[in-house]
Amino acid sequence: MSETAKKKLLTAIDWQEAALNVIAHNGVAGVAVEPLARELGVTKGSFYWHFSNRMDLVKQALDRWRSKDDKLVKEKILPIKNPQKRLLAWFKLSAEPFQTHLIYSTLLADRSHAIISKILKEVTLERLAYLQDSYKEMGYGNKQAKSQSLLAYSVYVGFLHMSKTLYGSLPDSHEAEEYAQFVAKQLIPHS
Repeated sequence: MSETAKKKLLTAIDWQEAALNVIAHNGVAGVAVEPLARELGVTKGSFYWHFSNRMDLVKQALDRWRSKDDKLVKEKILPIKNPQKRLLAWFKLSAEPFQTHLIYSTLLADRSHAIISKILKEVTLERLAYLQDSYKEMGYGNKQAKSQSLLAYSVYVGFLHMSKTLYGSLPDSHEAEEYAQFVAKQLIPHS
């Protein structure tokens, strides 16, 4: 296949996904056009068909990550009517070794950049709102639901941090399931 044909077949989504993989493991600083082009089997000229510069790719990749993460929550968590079961599903999902968690944890380390800081704040506030709504539905008052959701979310962020620090990655599904069950017993009344 000619370089022109590859350029036409390679989409912005292909570049975004490749960038997300780098972000998940090496952070935003690891995103560089030439290594991504080599990985994708094209010249860096292909990059400029889709993006104006490296930060344009990073922003679009993070928008893609956020959209995929939001879709995951809306499909797997929000449809659950029972708030206790919804919270249990949240904890199970948050302990699974998905790329989205790796991306989130590396973004925490890169949060000094304005674009990253803005996205992290928005994602965190959305997730806290989901948790807080579940606790409210369980009968918690506004203040208590807010405190409980902050505690639950702090456990999630701490789990991500410790996993990457101690193991370099998230634990396998079996360990994640056991951990999620333990967390649920601590943070969900009558779970």
